[in-house]
Amino acid sequence: MADEVFTQLYKVGDKSFTRNRFFTFKVLLGFLMTNLQKSIQREISLFVDAIKLDGGSIPEVSKSAFCKARMKLQPTVFKALSNEVVNEYYKFGEAELWHGYRIIGVDGSRIVMPNTKAMSSRFGVVVSSEGNKDNNATCMAQALTMYDTLNNITLYGALENIAESETSLLYKALTDTSLNKNDILVFDRYYASHLLFFYLQKLGVQFCFRMKIGWWNIVKDFNASGKESQVLVLKMPVKDKKEAIALGITETSIKCRLTRVALDGGEIEILITSLTDEQKISVADTKELYGKRWSIEDSYKTFKNKVCVENFSGKTEIAVMQDFYVKIFIMNLTAVAIRPINIALKKKSVRVKYPHQVNLIEAIATMKRAVVSFFVTGKLAKGIKKLIARVSKITEPIRKGRKFKRKHKAKKKYYMTQKPV
Repeated sequence: MADEVFTQLYKVGDKSFTRNRFFTFKVLLGFLMTNLQKSIQREISLFVDAIKLDGGSIPEVSKSAFCKARMKLQPTVFKALSNEVVNEYYKFGEAELWHGYRIIGVDGSRIVMPNTKAMSSRFGVVVSSEGNKDNNATCMAQALTMYDTLNNITLYGALENIAESETSLLYKALTDTSLNKNDILVFDRYYASHLLFFYLQKLGVQFCFRMKIGWWNIVKDFNASGKESQVLVLKMPVKDKKEAIALGITETSIKCRLTRVALDGGEIEILITSLTDEQKISVADTKELYGKRWSIEDSYKTFKNKVCVENFSGKTEIAVMQDFYVKIFIMNLTAVAIRPINIALKKKSVRVKYPHQVNLIEAIATMKRAVVSFFVTGKLAKGIKKLIARVSKITEPIRKGRKFKRKHKAKKKYYMTQKPV
């Protein structure tokens, strides 16, 4: 953040951040990292107080100074910082794996945007079923994330026009994310297609999809057969050959495996996967694998209801994208920071009825103050000690096997059990 080359890459215009202002490049980044939720002037006051508590000295400024400063900052700076955190984390070789694989959940969601004319033009609107009236049109964007479900790390995030399909966003994500043969991408229904199977094979990654039983003939036949597992060869459909050539796919056939898994409620799920070795990966393993995808659903809960991604601190595109990427960065930074504590809590020497883990939401809330020590005042050791002392006391039990029936209720903006950070 103090590197001149890095600053040049992510500032808007050569003259930005050249004068001695309150919001220097580093201070502005630090302020945005505090997960802005309240009014801007109130957040500035809290930020100044935090700096003073760390022994620093800085004057308080108006919110207009912040609004002017943020227009000089490229939103992708937080994408770069997040990648730096994630890459450093994986270098240590302590990431949790499943049968030697990294499990990556892929999913999309709609994000409610500021309802301004400029934002509606950029991201599009969704009209309610009540009719095509101006007051029923809500500005929304389409988000897509790729998420390491075992380590709670967002590997990729994108926010685009609501008209953009999740599939088209996925192909962009696959070209922008570093993947390898030890990665398994896990998808819900609706993503499955021959073209995507072949493209993932071309990239050299593994995959697992939940299938719609009534959509594919091979799935219908397998379901009717009563088999638990079947290895088969899929051919590239003629209709997909033109797109396949454009994607650089040269193979015309691919070996896959269908498995039948029974849920606790008696429902049958059909999965298709590239893990064809039936001796190495059992049918029960594929059920476990798909079950681990659920963490990406929880990550969206955290993203929307607890970190409050839709509670934007500005109404311009640059402000919205800054908020989007900085919240991903903070979630990743927190996940990496608490990982050693969670490992320590699993040791046999910790005598408790259930194994414990750090409360992620409390950890994110604590990070709001910690980033000031890390990135603004430079009190790194002090900040780390305070963070560890706080989050290691706020833990929660891990009760394996607990399941609750899913209840679909009328949608509310805020829930008692999902208080925002």
